[in-house]
Amino acid sequence: MRRNSAQTSGLESTILKQIRAGDGISRVELARTLGLAPSTAGIYVERLIADGFLIESARTRRDAGRPPRLLRPNPEGGEFIGVDFEARNIMAVAVDFSDRPLRNAHRFIEEGDSVQQIFRKIEEAINAVHPRHSRRLLGIGVGVPGIVDSSRGIAVQYKYIAHWQNVPLAARLQRRFGVPVYLENNVRSMALAELGFGQGRGTRNFLCVGVRSGIGIGLVLNGQLVCGSHWRAGEFGRWRARPMTGEAAGWFTAVADNAPGNPELEEIASVRAIQRALQKAVALGVRTVLRPGLQGIDLAEITRAAQQRDAVTLRVLGAAASALGAAIGQLTLVLDPDKVILSGPLTALGDVFLAPLRLAAAQELAASAQPAPEVVNSSMGDFSGALGAAALALHEWKPAPAVAAAAPAAANPPAPARRTAGGGRPRAAAKSSLLDR
Repeated sequence: MRRNSAQTSGLESTILKQIRAGDGISRVELARTLGLAPSTAGIYVERLIADGFLIESARTRRDAGRPPRLLRPNPEGGEFIGVDFEARNIMAVAVDFSDRPLRNAHRFIEEGDSVQQIFRKIEEAINAVHPRHSRRLLGIGVGVPGIVDSSRGIAVQYKYIAHWQNVPLAARLQRRFGVPVYLENNVRSMALAELGFGQGRGTRNFLCVGVRSGIGIGLVLNGQLVCGSHWRAGEFGRWRARPMTGEAAGWFTAVADNAPGNPELEEIASVRAIQRALQKAVALGVRTVLRPGLQGIDLAEITRAAQQRDAVTLRVLGAAASALGAAIGQLTLVLDPDKVILSGPLTALGDVFLAPLRLAAAQELAASAQPAPEVVNSSMGDFSGALGAAALALHEWKPAPAVAAAAPAAANPPAPARRTAGGGRPRAAAKSSLLDR
């Protein structure tokens, strides 16, 4: 049989994903795993080698006989860029065809920036990590805060950026850079990074809790990233927290203002909420080592105060961590994860934040006689979301459609000209392919 160009591109993409899933695979193993005739697998492997996307090398072994040759992604096959942003920061990273990080960049978002200014800063961050030769760039992934419609490439809504509604982010970036662009919620991008390279590697059920200006969760259940029917899964910051009590409760704006109903979790446990609570405590004259600067109290100042065992700082952090831990405990009753991974700048606090969070989660679950999952800090640093977005682009990208492949019995075709970009907008159902690793 002959395959049309779309089928050829799809099969080549499947082959690339399978090869990325391990540390090298032989042609025979590849054909057996994918249920292909060895001759068919050979045709496509040869094409991918000729295009520069695969390399083949001998496996070292000590037993007698000729060692099989192993297929691996060619680091020189091209580059992908991942972008991750929220209300304050834009992070970008470039990776090669084998997922190895190459360059990174950081841009700040100012409080009064318009949507157009944020667009330009995202483009600046991409340009800062863009390969010197534009033909090497194959795709861009973007981790976007708030609600994202990945199937249409639209950023739907994010409450911490004014007028950020139904933004056609993928279309604009695709016009600007001429490569496929894939969008995902930024905390789900963090979960992808944890799954591929971090604390979630080898774990099929985990929650990645991203705490920055807001709070979100990337849910990986049975090895699949959960997006929800309307791309809204993981909006954990909107969870209604229990009422706070004690003096510290008056320092949290949403609680002190007597907002109707219980406060949202991100009004208590986000970085923004913690900073505001500490600033209010200072303004009320509470004794503390904190000294707000012109831009308020930054995380570095909070970390220094926590290291000095400043009572006010520890009380605010403890209250925020306890609220987050109790909510995680409630969510654990529903989802039963093996692990919970805390991601974002609060991981710099170490056990100062993690210990009360773990305790609150365990207490919440003990009331229902349920064991608590393992709760850990991410070890991936500030660029985890950007790395996840780059991985998204790398795994959703497909080689450009070529002339229909020959039947399995045909001789290997001559090496085609190198293809440098391809793939259309990802389908909603395509996310699962990223996680079969």
